Amino acid sequence: MPASARNLIILHADELRGDCVGFAGNREVRTPHLDAFAGQGEVLERHFTVHPKCVPSRVAMMTGRFAHSDGIRTVMEENLLPADQPDLMKTLKAAGFETAVFGLNHCWADFWNGNRPHGTVDWHSYVPPFDAISNRRIPLPPAGRRPDAPQLADGFDLHGRLAGELGPFSDDVRAESAIHYLTQARDRSKPFFMQLNLSQPHPPYQVEEPWYSSVDPAAITPFPSALPRNPSLPFRAMRRHRTHEGPIEPAAVREVLATYYGMIAKIDHLMGRVLEAIAGEGLFEDTIVVFTSDHGDFAGQYGLGEKFDTVMADCLLRVPCAIRIPGRAGGRRCDALTQHIDLPATMLELLGVAPAAGWIMHGSSLLPVLDGRVRPAAVFADGGHEASMRARFNAGLWHKGRKATAGKQHTYHHEPDSMARTSMVRSETHKLVMRETGGHELYDLAADPWELDNRYGDPAMSGVQAALMERLVGWHLRTVSDRPFQPQVGA
Repeated sequence: MPASARNLIILHADELRGDCVGFAGNREVRTPHLDAFAGQGEVLERHFTVHPKCVPSRVAMMTGRFAHSDGIRTVMEENLLPADQPDLMKTLKAAGFETAVFGLNHCWADFWNGNRPHGTVDWHSYVPPFDAISNRRIPLPPAGRRPDAPQLADGFDLHGRLAGELGPFSDDVRAESAIHYLTQARDRSKPFFMQLNLSQPHPPYQVEEPWYSSVDPAAITPFPSALPRNPSLPFRAMRRHRTHEGPIEPAAVREVLATYYGMIAKIDHLMGRVLEAIAGEGLFEDTIVVFTSDHGDFAGQYGLGEKFDTVMADCLLRVPCAIRIPGRAGGRRCDALTQHIDLPATMLELLGVAPAAGWIMHGSSLLPVLDGRVRPAAVFADGGHEASMRARFNAGLWHKGRKATAGKQHTYHHEPDSMARTSMVRSETHKLVMRETGGHELYDLAADPWELDNRYGDPAMSGVQAALMERLVGWHLRTVSDRPFQPQVGA
């Protein structure tokens, strides 16, 4: 462990694909600040979340546990981490760290409890002095050179140029709160944990100038918009209810992706301001800094926008991850398979803090992987809901005659089996997806990196399919219901 690792900062974007940053090789998106940061740290080139939805992914980053093991599958407030379950931030707080989380919570059930005295976290966006920052409104500049994006029906949720003003709790004021904490408010006698959670590039696809006009839709390369061969029900249901079943107009996916890239450019700008504050405070000398996201986004791929709970495509599960660790050489890249559940064990080892008693983690320290001593064989993910919940989930949820959340709830309600429980195993070369209600998937990722040729049941793939199935069953046996039912007797 580097002796100088004293603090931990997690910089977190929402819904950022792993292939949509410059340091991942994308030359059409502009992320100079994040690229510079990644160049001074270590890049995890094939890093994956464990769930294609916000809350389960964010919780896994704190607990080091797969979502299905704790039943955390939705985004509802009742489905957050209970106060008595150990996690990374609470463990650091118990070890004497000051804790601060700015922006979205999406993790801790008692996060806002009483403000002062505080709940789970010492500082957040709505305690003084940060409440005044969070409530600021910011006027927006006039239109630039790029024409307003056409409305592409509810399914893409494309709003285009954002005009007027930014309301309270915008990403701008969240970043400003983080900067104020780092430069003014923190207790310099204590080590600290800070997490900044920005909302973009989460849809609706919209961003203000100059970011909106910074990307020319005609100059970018859209992702493939066709559905896979032998598509599973979630793909077919979303195309029926969110966009449409026929071919997708190329101009549509260009407009969506251009706006998504503009949102990412803005995130890079805001993260750049925070990174500048970190450098100005001299914190890179004794602070672990992580940049990542909770999950990805279709961004026009498969002719879809946003995400879906039971789609296990790399565009949703692979996320960017760069880590700068004091005492370790920068400029290194790791192409091994890694996951969000590995982050808590890694951070605790680097900080020299023991896990809380009774904390069962599925992940393990990444340091042997970063050093090339270990190469994980596979990563795993899951999603979806049991039959009883599918029957009632968001039933009939409409708002003023318009399909809520770009038709997602409409899809849930009319095709509930599209939300059936789903599990995935991904090796370096192949992916298997199993669904409770059928419609399984198998991809040869070496030959088919866009996951367009579903070869489940293909006799030529029988050996690969059987090996992945065995690996998937083994994962479930290791991780399902591994918490003691009666802790007092260990049963």
